[in-house]
Amino acid sequence: MTGEPCVEPKASETFRVSAAVVLSAGIPLVLTVLFTSDLTHLGRTCYTNLAGHDNLSWVRLGTLLAVVAYVLDMHKWEGAFHKIGTFTAMAVVGCFTLGVVYHADEAPSVLIVLGMSLTVAIVVMLRATVMVDTLTQAFMWGTSIAFSVFGVTLIVVWVLWALTPALGGYNPWAAEAKAEMVGRGLDELTRFILWCSPLIIAFTCLLVALFAILRGKIHAPRSAGEDATDSVFIARELRLVLACLSLVLLLAWVAAALAAEDMGLSMTVLRLGLAMAVAVVAYVTQVLGYDRIMKAAENNSTVRVITAFMNGDWAKGIFLACAWPLLLLYFPLEIVHQQCRRAFSAVGVEKPSTAGTQWLTDEARKHWDELHGWNKSSVLSKSIWFGVLYFTLQVGVSHGVTVFLAWLSDVIMVLSMTTLFILLFIVGMIMFLLPPVPGLPIYLISGIVIVPRCEQAGMGFISGCAVAITFAFTLKMLAIFLEQKAIGEPFSGSVQVKMMVAVHTPPMKAVKHILSRLGLNTAKVAVLIGGPDWPTSVLTGIYRLDAKEMLLGSTPIIILIAPVVLAGACTFKAAQNAGTTDGELYRSVANVMTMLSSVVLVCFMMVAGYYLDEVQEQYKAQIAQGEWEKDPQEEEVLAALKQYDEQSKVYERVSRWCLAPAWLKVLLVAGSLLVSLMLYIMVGPIMKPFEAFSIAGHIGDLPGGSVWGLIRWSGWVSIICCSVAAWILVAFHFWSARQIAALTQENECDPIIEEARPSAEGVAPAG
Repeated sequence: MTGEPCVEPKASETFRVSAAVVLSAGIPLVLTVLFTSDLTHLGRTCYTNLAGHDNLSWVRLGTLLAVVAYVLDMHKWEGAFHKIGTFTAMAVVGCFTLGVVYHADEAPSVLIVLGMSLTVAIVVMLRATVMVDTLTQAFMWGTSIAFSVFGVTLIVVWVLWALTPALGGYNPWAAEAKAEMVGRGLDELTRFILWCSPLIIAFTCLLVALFAILRGKIHAPRSAGEDATDSVFIARELRLVLACLSLVLLLAWVAAALAAEDMGLSMTVLRLGLAMAVAVVAYVTQVLGYDRIMKAAENNSTVRVITAFMNGDWAKGIFLACAWPLLLLYFPLEIVHQQCRRAFSAVGVEKPSTAGTQWLTDEARKHWDELHGWNKSSVLSKSIWFGVLYFTLQVGVSHGVTVFLAWLSDVIMVLSMTTLFILLFIVGMIMFLLPPVPGLPIYLISGIVIVPRCEQAGMGFISGCAVAITFAFTLKMLAIFLEQKAIGEPFSGSVQVKMMVAVHTPPMKAVKHILSRLGLNTAKVAVLIGGPDWPTSVLTGIYRLDAKEMLLGSTPIIILIAPVVLAGACTFKAAQNAGTTDGELYRSVANVMTMLSSVVLVCFMMVAGYYLDEVQEQYKAQIAQGEWEKDPQEEEVLAALKQYDEQSKVYERVSRWCLAPAWLKVLLVAGSLLVSLMLYIMVGPIMKPFEAFSIAGHIGDLPGGSVWGLIRWSGWVSIICCSVAAWILVAFHFWSARQIAALTQENECDPIIEEARPSAEGVAPAG
């Protein structure tokens, strides 16, 4: 694939693709909307019939059939036995599909994920069969047009249906409709998904359309003199993949912010993000392929940096933390697999195995050798780091901020108006200045606390909301100024900080270029608002950008602040009027505002990603020359990176597995296993480590009337696992530091440094 560099697709071909995509993908998309929404009674009927079914039985059966089929190598059976393998594969797919569908009782968003996955799969099949000879650019742009039409149409239909009397009456998610759903046994999250499903599906369609547009740009016709080799296109494809993975991480950040509102919306966002991550992995493996990526890495520095990270110890550590249970089952299973292969080879069911007398199959032996060749000390320690960081963000930031703000709202609600504003301002400013804390919970607490106090002071609900929005907006503007001036600018001359920020990389140079523009423009606003709160504001200080311009570019953030503040105010009013029609109305508005705020935030993220990619493409020649948006200290940063790379190699050499004592090896393996157990408890659907709690709740409502009631027994297990793993990490780094100190005293570090330098020469650090 070279991107068809000299062929311009015809408009008729693009529209032909659009029509084909609409006709083929439109059917599963419409069915998904009908069976997951309240546009018709099919949605309520579907979820009602799925309630109460045991999905785990189907998952267990599918897993058992899949393991049996794998161990018996049914996909390799020949002759009449081949049909048995085919039927077994169909049964496995059917069991897992039923397991996912019946899980809708607890996770109603899985039906949307399943329907959208089927829709995209049909488009992929269309490309691989009927339109295999169509130009890539024409197919991508045609797909983008089709999914844009899907998205816009669904938004229009939902607005007319939910917010106007045009399609069946104003606000169908009213008290009487919800009462009927409650009678059917549907919980609050399911009812909300039924109500807003078309909007979620529309948003997903627009994401697919954006991906198709960006991939179409990659395969746009090139000029005769422009490099259009396969390695160049692989580099561009991988940049798109990294952009998608970045969006997945940002969706996780949005989910953490939504956790303050509870109701399960955060898990809905996480499931959509997980589905996107799976799609990205499938895209890399099936469309790009490992061999093509490795071949492109030989001729393209961008691909080399990306593949270096993908093959690096951090990626291996993350994999290990997530895959420990699978690995512990995989290799014993492969021993049985090998014995079955020998038996079936002997009777002629499959071709003779080349594995000889070894215990493992050829594939498992290859995987074992790869694992054995890892830098085990580095990989195990990084897997522990990943687990500890995840736990800190998910529990410390998400749940911790929620509980703290709920407690704060109870404390300051009884104070005078002046004292309330002063304390809320101080707490809000401190939280804004903390790097991992998102801004959404701070806006939410403003609505929960300020609006009721304004009503008590004789102001109306609307006036109270206006005061709360103004307060939150002012707080955010002051936080932006302080983060830029008090944190960013003092470190603007620090080489170490600039090395951490990676000011030498094209994406960060593109950020600087966009933010340096004067006035209000779409790209600048998208980067300032779509980026994470703290890092974006601090970065403007490191770049020493004009504070007035940054504040001006950040003013549109009020369209993000307003719905969150309104969600907080309506959440409080819903609790105040619980069990009444007004309470249901306020709850409806709060949920709509919460969803609207997340949609607005993710849209800003998407637009920011688009413009960052566009700027890098526009100035790629200047970027290649190395002078475009060059930082005054860039040479020092590159030198520091080279030195850091050498020091990292020394650290890895002196702490390598063969030098570690037996007790430390046992601890590292145990620590990695503990964080893996913690991850499965936190993320898995079986155990719920924490009680459901929202920022509008009260500490006294928790079991036992204290904050400790938030933690269930599985939550305590997670905390213990993470704590023990963290101490193991401390022990490892303490031992490594003593190793380096001992070698330094004996002047044995110099040969290791000299040995590390040749391998670092000419390789740009990944940053």
